[in-house]
Amino acid sequence: MKFIEEDFLEKYHGVGTFLTEGREYFDLFLDFIQNDELLEHIKFSNDVLGIPPVYTFIVYERDYLKKDVFNKPMSKAVKQGLGACFGYLYRFIYKSYVPEQCWVNDKLTGIKTASKFNKI
Repeated sequence: MKFIEEDFLEKYHGVGTFLTEGREYFDLFLDFIQNDELLEHIKFSNDVLGIPPVYTFIVYERDYLKKDVFNKPMSKAVKQGLGACFGYLYRFIYKSYVPEQCWVNDKLTGIKTASKFNKI
């Protein structure tokens, strides 16, 4: 899996502060996408169950791995940046996906909506 930071920043102009303010989240994301088995679970959750990948990622990191990073409210820039990471993954690496907003309402992080991705 090749996530190219420069290309990501070019395609998602508004996330520059995320890479500094939310660096711990970005690093968690980069570690996460190196695990092919976990990516398959995320794809299944998205493609079959209709669960937004960012939500699956948060629940996995918080509830399964017991990481505290997702037990607190996230800033708007961090929420948008993390969403952009998954947007880049699905739209430019996996390709043939379009985003669709859906309600997740994660009270701990403050994320109200997230994108699930539909195959085209």
